[in-house]
Amino acid sequence: MEAEDLNAKHHFQFEKGFASPMPHPHKLSEIMKDMSELLFRDPNKIPSSEAAHVTLFFANVAWNECVGLDHAREGYRSAWETIEADNPALWNELKSNDVDGMIDELIEYKKAHYPDDRRRILTCGIPDGSIRVEWLPAAAPGVDVKWETQLYGLVRMGQRETAIRFLRETRGMSRKEAAKRVAEIAGELGVA
Repeated sequence: MEAEDLNAKHHFQFEKGFASPMPHPHKLSEIMKDMSELLFRDPNKIPSSEAAHVTLFFANVAWNECVGLDHAREGYRSAWETIEADNPALWNELKSNDVDGMIDELIEYKKAHYPDDRRRILTCGIPDGSIRVEWLPAAAPGVDVKWETQLYGLVRMGQRETAIRFLRETRGMSRKEAAKRVAEIAGELGVA
């Protein structure tokens, strides 16, 4: 895991990737920060915690939609609505209250600036005032992006039994084979 001082507004940024077959010139944590800041009415002003979380969340959704993880907006709508409920004034900090429009803008930004970057974001958040991104490399040719990301997500969230069941149901593996694969993924993710 790497840490670096960026500026007074964002103390550190962490990034963890897994078995990336090729180096990436830009840290996803920095890209997510840049994308998030595009949504603020005043990007030079320190945002509220709620506004920072919501814009980072929108950047995450936009990025993952661009790499084949569509339908993320609807699946995560309840998360940003919960944050909004805690601070409805957060919309005053953003340049719009059109969520789909803002996510579409971020999709266009990603396509224009990082068209060949196919990393998938597994987790993205702001623990202790730091942007933290955990990502998976681009899916190998022929691999179902949604399926693989779901499997890694289940393991990352500590839902090993659900991941084993998922492998057994979707890939016809024996319990022993599925448990072995889940243990391998946990090792890759550092959650063994």
